[in-house]
Amino acid sequence: MHPTLHMLEKELTEHKIVTRLPLFVVLCGVLLFVSLITSNTAQHSFFFEMNVTGDVSDIHMDFARDLNMVITFGAGVIALLLTTLYIPKTLRKERQEGSSMFWRSMPVSNTTTHLVKLGFGLVAIPAICALLVLSADLLLWALNMTNDKQLALLVHQESLFYVLTNWIVFFARMLVVGIALLPLAAITLAISQLVSSPILVILVSGYAIKWLTIGLFGFYGISEFFSEILSLPLNLLLASNLLNVFANVHILSLVIYIALGVVGFIASRKLYQTDDVSLKSLFNR
Repeated sequence: MHPTLHMLEKELTEHKIVTRLPLFVVLCGVLLFVSLITSNTAQHSFFFEMNVTGDVSDIHMDFARDLNMVITFGAGVIALLLTTLYIPKTLRKERQEGSSMFWRSMPVSNTTTHLVKLGFGLVAIPAICALLVLSADLLLWALNMTNDKQLALLVHQESLFYVLTNWIVFFARMLVVGIALLPLAAITLAISQLVSSPILVILVSGYAIKWLTIGLFGFYGISEFFSEILSLPLNLLLASNLLNVFANVHILSLVIYIALGVVGFIASRKLYQTDDVSLKSLFNR
């Protein structure tokens, strides 16, 4: 087995919440599905039946779009939550358990280790959560097929082609969200080796700098930078056009954000190379 595959398998084994939380959501969905197909009353309570012929009305299409948005947004939020829990913990957990010394002794570079961590958090976790969208659409498609009349809220789930394409589109969207989170994830990996609560440190430090610059100098540039960058993942998750989301972010903010991510990645690699984890070690050759 290739070392990177073994490392990904290790991450999956050690961070069981990545699979357990989506599995719990799927089980809840299956129980809801069973209740719907076994109870005609429940079906009428949750869905409107289409008793008319011809094209689907705008109201029905709006309901269908809202249902699909709830599914994709819910799966996306779960993916973001799991990534937020995983990234700050992964390197620090290895240091606390002493396994970081073992991995440094293996014929795997620090760069590869970091890429595996980032890949697991920003690609593997969204891939697992994309199965939530696939399973939800499959259950809704099956519900549509088991009903003798088409359900208005399930107008999209009347074909397996839509089920598969929606799954692929969601995963592609989450890859774009992962790219947007990449610099922040690299910064978090570096800070997580210095403090036990990197997310809290980032938020407190960010807001402190933001309000100090506003209060002392009347400068709102940092405030705008944080607003644009921190809202980027959710905007990408909800937007109908992803390019418009990036277009609405100031180019200087993107350049600074990417530069901070590069610095964070380099700093994290250097910290991972030594047992003396401190700010001083960053400046030692």
